[in-house]
Amino acid sequence: MVLTLPALAPLARSGFFESHDGLFHIYRLAALDRAVRSGVLYPRWFPEFAFGYGQPVLNFYGPLSYYWGLPFTLLGADAVLAMKLVLATGLIASALGMYLFARLHLDRGPAFVAAVVYTYLPYHLVDLYARGAVAEFLAFVWFPLVLWAFHHLIEDSEQRSLTWLALAPLSLVALVITHSLSALIFGPVLAAYIVLLLWGRHDRRTLSRIVMALLLTIALSAFYWLPLLVESRYVGLGYGTSQGYRDHLLPVADLVSLTPTYDYALDPAIPSTFPLGWVQVALLLAGLLLLFRFRQQRWFVLLWLAVALFSAFMLATASLPAWKVLEPVLAFLQYPWRFQAITVLATAIVAGALLPGLARFTARGQVALGGLILLVTGFWALGSLPVKPILPDLSVQEMWRRDQEFGQVGATWTGEYLPIWVTEQRWAISHPAPEPALDDTVLPAGEFRLAGVGYTRYELEQPLSPRSSAGATLILHQFYYPGWWAEEPYSEGVRYESQPAGALGLVAFHLNERAGRLPVRLSPTPVQFWSMVISLVAALAVGVAFVVGHRPRRNKSVLLSAICCLPLGALAAILLASLSLPNGYLRPVNQANANLEDSVELLAYTTDKAVYHPADAANVTLYWRALRGLDRNYKTFVHLTDAATTRQPAQHDGDPGGGFTPTSRWLPGELVPDTHTLALPADLAPGRYRLWAGMYNYETVRNLAVRSSDVPAADGRILLGEIEVVAP
Repeated sequence: MVLTLPALAPLARSGFFESHDGLFHIYRLAALDRAVRSGVLYPRWFPEFAFGYGQPVLNFYGPLSYYWGLPFTLLGADAVLAMKLVLATGLIASALGMYLFARLHLDRGPAFVAAVVYTYLPYHLVDLYARGAVAEFLAFVWFPLVLWAFHHLIEDSEQRSLTWLALAPLSLVALVITHSLSALIFGPVLAAYIVLLLWGRHDRRTLSRIVMALLLTIALSAFYWLPLLVESRYVGLGYGTSQGYRDHLLPVADLVSLTPTYDYALDPAIPSTFPLGWVQVALLLAGLLLLFRFRQQRWFVLLWLAVALFSAFMLATASLPAWKVLEPVLAFLQYPWRFQAITVLATAIVAGALLPGLARFTARGQVALGGLILLVTGFWALGSLPVKPILPDLSVQEMWRRDQEFGQVGATWTGEYLPIWVTEQRWAISHPAPEPALDDTVLPAGEFRLAGVGYTRYELEQPLSPRSSAGATLILHQFYYPGWWAEEPYSEGVRYESQPAGALGLVAFHLNERAGRLPVRLSPTPVQFWSMVISLVAALAVGVAFVVGHRPRRNKSVLLSAICCLPLGALAAILLASLSLPNGYLRPVNQANANLEDSVELLAYTTDKAVYHPADAANVTLYWRALRGLDRNYKTFVHLTDAATTRQPAQHDGDPGGGFTPTSRWLPGELVPDTHTLALPADLAPGRYRLWAGMYNYETVRNLAVRSSDVPAADGRILLGEIEVVAP
């Protein structure tokens, strides 16, 4: 819609904009893109988050916000541009959704006013530009669409009931897997609307359709909400029932801001609050004063006035008794201002209903009044919109740097996704250990060869050797979470369950003395597996019933059929792929198997490309394995030389993992990925160049000596192999 463009204008600037959470969502979208390109269609676990230790972000946070942006990244957009497209299309879709719902009760003009007011009411823009709360922002799309779909489910004839029996649960599922907290506060609103539509009826078929739609919603979304409920005790979410909401309730005197334009400014010295504004209150008061002038559907206006007043009440300190009574549920909202999303929904509907309510106005008078409402709302909302441009760095190491700067972990402001087995303070995870991990584990590190790596999987080989005569310990550079396991497929199917190790609660396996291949992977937990089965069966059942029983006869019916089939098919495909291939593709590695002073091993390395051009960034990932606890923080390096080793056109020296995984934290037996980025010179001549790697003591500038290696080594440098540089 053209009238949404002024609200979208800041998105046309280069880069992104400063907000509370915007960058977090960009990092998550980029992580989803990497996962899908690795063959994992539904990654509950992001292995690169939390300084490379991994976190189960999408096991708990609604995934649909990021899948909304996935088509843009797969078509070539970077995560910043893709997120801006998500926000732009989300704002437009919310206006269209409100128009569709309002048209059920209002004429075109009033419905148009409701749609535009819905777009511009400040809390909608607060979520977009101030908070950067992408999931909550996209929930605005689904509020009116859910109401629209359930209205048709109740009111439409039996001939199209199957269409709405699919669309109603699909729209509600979309809200749940976009932002479950918004679904929580929207639930009573939907229930009230359904009750009022059913008031005075005695139609059991309609009631059965509603019950069926709700049951389908539960089944289709089980893949998300069931693990969320069952496994929240494994992470910081289990401590979500705090009383932090008290700090964000507004005194009644401060509930309404009277500034000429909405004040988005946030005072860092006090907890954030977002009051109502005078335009919002004026619209609601006008609706209240004109309530008895409405000739038709007075109940409709009364419902939304009641919703607006109740949701506004929940922002104020006067509602504290209600918060206390409902604390086991409402405390998970964290911030009372989330109720403003419902206030915006109700206010927009009341604004549209004002025009037909003033029936004595001529058509031109109603147009003039509608235009005045839109102009005042638009200027009030946009007058002081805070948009501060930034040029974000999307690299994983920049994400880690920001986490370290703010004492956080996992691209979030709290430890909500940090597994409970991590006993270290989250601000200290990326810093050197106060006491190096010198004590060996019960079993020795043993000997392993790395054959392949995947998204959340490793393929290792365990040869028989004197060092493994008593078994061995394997520790992954990932936080422990139920589902990590290793198996010996050719040794009577021996399966090793994992356990947490050390202050960081890393994934650890105590292995027997056996030679052979050893796949290690993170598989769905039982509740994750069966919840996906439930949702997959429900999606297939609805899809089959829809195809068999539905016969669209008009263009509109064909469109609605496509809207039903596409999300059902996409959901079924994602769940089926997640059940059959949960860990993605296995990528081969280049083995080195170099022993450095019986302290660490360089098992293997990978490069991100087969061929490079001048001015490219070459990413080389080294796979180290600690053989014992290290008493200091060593540095690692990757050097690029010509074939004669007479010139070194590129190099990267530094702490492992960008400085966020110091060697003093490595446990004996820990397998640690370590990525180095080589900036190739723009004038680098085409040819083949050698890659060298090693580890050294920074204080003495001494490379650790290579005791043994499967590849050539000299002077503490291990020859990894060669890369090819071609002309651009």
